Amino acid sequence: MFEEYFGTPQPLDFDEFANHLLEQGLDFSPSRAHGAVCGALVGDAGLDAETCLAVLSQALEVDLHGGLAEASTRLIRATLDALIDESFDFQLFLPDDEVALEQRVQALGDWCKGFLAGYAFVVSEPGGSSLGEEVSEVLRDVSAIAEAELDLEEDEEASESDLFELTEYLRFATLNLYLDALSSKGDSAQ
Repeated sequence: MFEEYFGTPQPLDFDEFANHLLEQGLDFSPSRAHGAVCGALVGDAGLDAETCLAVLSQALEVDLHGGLAEASTRLIRATLDALIDESFDFQLFLPDDEVALEQRVQALGDWCKGFLAGYAFVVSEPGGSSLGEEVSEVLRDVSAIAEAELDLEEDEEASESDLFELTEYLRFATLNLYLDALSSKGDSAQ
C-alpha cells in the first residue's frame, strides 16, 4: 500500500512493520502506530520526524529501538511527505484488501485509537493545539469509528462499502486537519 506511492528508498510493508512490532514483543498493529503518527501531526503540524518518533514512543508507551525505530522513522517521513503532497495520495496504513474483512475493520479501529492517543499526547503538552469545532467533530467521529465492529448480518459487499467510506472519511479528515494546522502554524509564525 505505502510502497505504491511513497518514494522512500526502502518501501514500507505492513507485514514487515508488524514483524518488527512482534520482535519487540509489542501487541498492537502497524495501523495503531500510523494512527498515532497522524494524530500527533494533526495536533502539531510543526513536528519533524525525530520529534514525532519520540512522541510516537511516548503516546503508545513503548520503547522504539532497532529495526522498529528505523521502520517507524520511515513511516513518519512517508506520512509527512504524503500529507503535504499536492496529489492528495495520503493513505491510512491498513492491511491490504486481500486480508479478511474482520481484520481490516479491526485495523481501522486500531488506527483510530492510535490517532486519538497521538493527538491527545501532543495537545496535552504546553503550547498544544486548541480544539476548534471541526477538530472536535472529527475527534468524536474517530472515537466512534474506533469502536466499530463488523456487522455479521450485513452482506459482505455492503460491509466492504462501509469500510471504504469510513477509510475515505478518515483519510480526508486527516489531510484537511493537517493542512489547516500547517496553515495555522504558518500564520502564527508571521
